[in-house]
Amino acid sequence: MPSPELLEAFFSGVTLAPDAAVLDVGCQSAAALKWIREKYSLTGKLIGIDKRSKNFEDAETLRALGISLLEMNASEPLNFPGETFDLIFHCNTLECITDIAAHVRELHRVLKKGGTIVCVHRDWESIVFNGTNKALINKAVYGYANFLQAGWMDACDGWIGRRLWGHFNKTGLFSGAVSVHNSIETDFAEQTDGWRYIHDMNYFVCDSSSVSQPQAALEQKGFLTQAEYEELLADMKDTCDRGEYIYVSPYYVYTGEKL
Repeated sequence: MPSPELLEAFFSGVTLAPDAAVLDVGCQSAAALKWIREKYSLTGKLIGIDKRSKNFEDAETLRALGISLLEMNASEPLNFPGETFDLIFHCNTLECITDIAAHVRELHRVLKKGGTIVCVHRDWESIVFNGTNKALINKAVYGYANFLQAGWMDACDGWIGRRLWGHFNKTGLFSGAVSVHNSIETDFAEQTDGWRYIHDMNYFVCDSSSVSQPQAALEQKGFLTQAEYEELLADMKDTCDRGEYIYVSPYYVYTGEKL
């Protein structure tokens, strides 16, 4: 989930009544829903949907907060009546939708008239790392941006951030605007955003961040060799040790009102 500081930027100018009904598409662990609930002191219905329920937290704990999580594939018609929600939050999920135009129409259908959508997406090919091997960094960023992760991604588009405005604006269904907010880090430390991103480029498709455990691998990701991945990881560590590391990730945000 984006940091609380970025969420504050994404929701700048967005107002909600205390009884507002909220939908989070691609909710993962419901962290954003909890943030929205607290920010607006909501008492209304908060629902999160995700294709993979393994990300869900304890359902009983969430119900106590008025949050319900449902396993649902957003590439298919949304299983909600029309004009159900006052706000839809949609973060880093649009690229996984096979028919984006149909999905945007579904978002419009389930949103109440005058309701708000906040759709956020990184532009994966625009992510920046400083390091020594420019060619390898470019290859890694491009390869990861266009890597279709089996099992939960139905599609992928490394330019999805910069296309966000067009996907909504061309429909004529919303009145909205687009903004861009950067996540910036200067430390390659464990569990920072840039650290997680580099470790997710692991040569192997596995849960471990170590390339020394081939027995854990299900398949090779294919856009980096094992030697290239190890060189990239060492480059990030060395660049940080020299005090030259920087990571920048742009988030494009479309904020629109249903017409």
